[in-house]
Amino acid sequence: MEEALKKTVPKLGEWVPKRGNALTRAAGAAFLRLNGWRFRGEFPNLPKLVAIGAPHTTAKDFTVAISTIMALGVHATWLGIDWIFRYPFMRWIGGVPVDRSKRQDLVGVNIEKFNTQEKYVLALAPEGSRKKVVPWKTGFYRIAHGAGVPILPVGIDHHQNILSFGDSIETTGDLEADMEKIRAFYEPYLDLYPERFGI
Repeated sequence: MEEALKKTVPKLGEWVPKRGNALTRAAGAAFLRLNGWRFRGEFPNLPKLVAIGAPHTTAKDFTVAISTIMALGVHATWLGIDWIFRYPFMRWIGGVPVDRSKRQDLVGVNIEKFNTQEKYVLALAPEGSRKKVVPWKTGFYRIAHGAGVPILPVGIDHHQNILSFGDSIETTGDLEADMEKIRAFYEPYLDLYPERFGI
């Protein structure tokens, strides 16, 4: 967590799936800049990965996440509760509605997408709630391991307005061991958000 902070949005490598144009990237970057957000780390130059964002402690996380996706220009798919999709814009920025009243094989569906698409980035909030969730839901891990793609931990620090991209983590099938690697990245946030964040 000691890497230098940058005010400019990290540039994506050639292998990363992209969406949007100069206008949408500028709009996302402007929101982040006006609200004082800075970046730590780089988005990995990979065609497929599961990005996880945490801690999820406030409703503002959604706005920051969408602005970051737009600013980066990354073609990312994310899952959201179905009622927010009354706004067509949500689908354009990669949202997929989820009806929580029905059982759905979201793990299997997304593994299939990774297996059939040349490029696919899935962005998830593993906590699934702004309340403290211990242990985390493991759907993100099962998707990544089942598809054979890495996990990118992304830290959201509302105290200092810092978005941190960690090193991508290859899964081994040993959930506990791999979660320790993820926990190591998020360790500083345990003290920042003791009442709402756990892993």
